[in-house]
Amino acid sequence: MGLFDFFKSSDKKESKIDLTDFKFLSDDHIRIENGKPTNATNKGAWRGIRVKTTDNKIFNVTMYNMNGNHPVWGDNIQMAEKRMKIIENNNSKIVLRGFGTDAMGASFSDYGLTLHKSNNIIDSVTLHMHDRNVDIEYKKAQDVKHSEALNEYSEFDNFKNFIQRWNTTMSMPEKMQIAGQSDEVNNRGANAYRNDDITSAISFFEQAIKLMPNNDDALKNLIICYGRNGNQMKVDEMQRRLDYLR
Repeated sequence: MGLFDFFKSSDKKESKIDLTDFKFLSDDHIRIENGKPTNATNKGAWRGIRVKTTDNKIFNVTMYNMNGNHPVWGDNIQMAEKRMKIIENNNSKIVLRGFGTDAMGASFSDYGLTLHKSNNIIDSVTLHMHDRNVDIEYKKAQDVKHSEALNEYSEFDNFKNFIQRWNTTMSMPEKMQIAGQSDEVNNRGANAYRNDDITSAISFFEQAIKLMPNNDDALKNLIICYGRNGNQMKVDEMQRRLDYLR
């Protein structure tokens, strides 16, 4: 999943932002205390805000410090996961508010998050600390190359997490079902490739590894296709995954 996608909603008037696994990277932020911005300079302070949900009802919000040696979505947690619900969703913003408590009894309602929209894209995110009357507005990172690199690492972490589940907790029937679905889509990609339809072939092979990230045949096929397109970054990404499987 990339940084920006679309949220499924039954209300056609609402902007559609996908919060299944939403990631927002910021390289600058403003701290606002009691309605007044502070003068501190935070340019270059890389932060990652992640929102995840499985049912579009309960959202888990986490924040990461991305300036460490391992700037990935899993280490360097700056704000532990908070449970939230959407309390407002319109064309300009999505507002979430915490509910319930953590294991120590601290209230999640002290926290909130606003995703600010512009043309159906999130261009800034504000973290609310209601109990302290503090807001921190995170601006969208402008360093596209660095953002893509961080996101690439994030996708590789997701890949490794899947491999771990595959090797430890998945049942054999579940593995067989996933493998069968992935192989079917991979075969469609092979047919498209034989017909010299590289664009469709890549689409099918990407779907195959989305279903089963450790489908080595689909990974090898993507290396061939991206090699033909001259996309060395994608070639290296797929090769890195193959090397990890060996």
